Amino acid sequence: MGGHLSLTDGSRVAVIGGGPAGSFFVHFIQKFAAQKGIELSVTIFDGKDFLQPGPLGCNLCAGVIAESLNDKLKEEGIFLPEKRIINRVDGYCLHVGGDHLHLSCAENQKYSIATVFRGNGPRYSSFPEIISFDDFLLSWARDRGAEVISQPVWNIEFAEDKPSPLTIHFGEKSNLQEFEADLVVGAFGVNTFLLKKIQNLNAGYRPPSTLITYQAEVKLGRANVWEHFGNTIHVYMSKSRTLRYATVIPKGDYITITLIGKKDATKNIYPEFLSLSEIREKIPSFRPQCFCFPRIAVSPSKKPFGHRLVIIGDASFSRHYKNGLESAFLTAKLAAETALYHGVDSDSLSGYYYRKAKKHIINDNYYGRFLFFLNDVISSSSLLSQSHLSLAKDGKRASKKLRSMLWNMFAGNIPYKEIFRISLDLKLQIALLKKIASLIFQKVKATCASLGKTSIDAIILFFLWSGI
Repeated sequence: MGGHLSLTDGSRVAVIGGGPAGSFFVHFIQKFAAQKGIELSVTIFDGKDFLQPGPLGCNLCAGVIAESLNDKLKEEGIFLPEKRIINRVDGYCLHVGGDHLHLSCAENQKYSIATVFRGNGPRYSSFPEIISFDDFLLSWARDRGAEVISQPVWNIEFAEDKPSPLTIHFGEKSNLQEFEADLVVGAFGVNTFLLKKIQNLNAGYRPPSTLITYQAEVKLGRANVWEHFGNTIHVYMSKSRTLRYATVIPKGDYITITLIGKKDATKNIYPEFLSLSEIREKIPSFRPQCFCFPRIAVSPSKKPFGHRLVIIGDASFSRHYKNGLESAFLTAKLAAETALYHGVDSDSLSGYYYRKAKKHIINDNYYGRFLFFLNDVISSSSLLSQSHLSLAKDGKRASKKLRSMLWNMFAGNIPYKEIFRISLDLKLQIALLKKIASLIFQKVKATCASLGKTSIDAIILFFLWSGI
């Protein structure tokens, strides 16, 4: 396989992608290099300009920073300036079957959910100061000693002699330049042609399976945002055959809308969202200021490493439907730790980077997929959704457990495995069964009364109507 390879004094590191994953990697690789007493040459390549509004500066993300990530940033001495934060939201509001449930930050002892713009705002927007979250992190990486080359990378080339440095080709297509690196870090995400390029290197990498989603920025004005959505992230779980769930995130004068379908999103998904009864009177049907169809990873990649090559961020592993930014942080840290303390050969990256990521993200996502499947089943049944919402509102001990479960499902503060364990609580399950039985009794009673009967016929009719 080429033997053990390591980074030494003067080694050159190329990071492809200047978004959060790339910037976090620079932070950690320089931190660990300083601990080992060696100096590295680190270069970031990215063709985007995060100071631009609209598509030119955007990294196709909803821009929610959970408190768990905020805490990790503070531990690393990375403090996001307030001027880069658009809103500090007070919680989540879940909408199911015409009813809703508010889950506040305060009741969960969380106080720092922030909403940001990844670029410098939506298309045609104008802000008095720089607000881009990605620009802040890239500036942080530059301050840690990274050189930033604002040019895209078009290809990566392995040497015939595998232990030798890799070569990347960047710049204008008509005049490509070469850069040799002792380690190449792929921090480019899943919305790039480079996935195919890496796959064609025949190093064993297979990109994650992806789902096309829909994202839009709509300018409502601060007063309308406050009137209709307040300072809360709203999650809508409809019975639509195509829309799985939708989120509306307040950001000053704007709202960010993210729509996830049961299949790849098409141009019809936004009008379908606007037709929801909870939305119809709140959001005008005109064209959004910005919209896109980003891909999200719905499975892990295979073998996101090779000799002197490691893939991080959602092109490697990401939590199921949650916390892409935090996954970028975790994979960047694991990759940097592996590179400095274990090696940059394929065996070292497999034995530490991949093994750790599998434990913390890949295995945990099995629980996440199951939990979201259960959520779909519950949301599609009036009886089940009403019983869960009713229990969540009654203020008893089981209610607190259910609210904690729902909070962490959507806020993403704890592993899915821990949420699954909460769901198995016997007292919680008994309380849910009691709620279901109570609702069935009330509906049977109402059905009998409306038909003027007390016979078994009325009970049978109820079950036929309710679809149980």
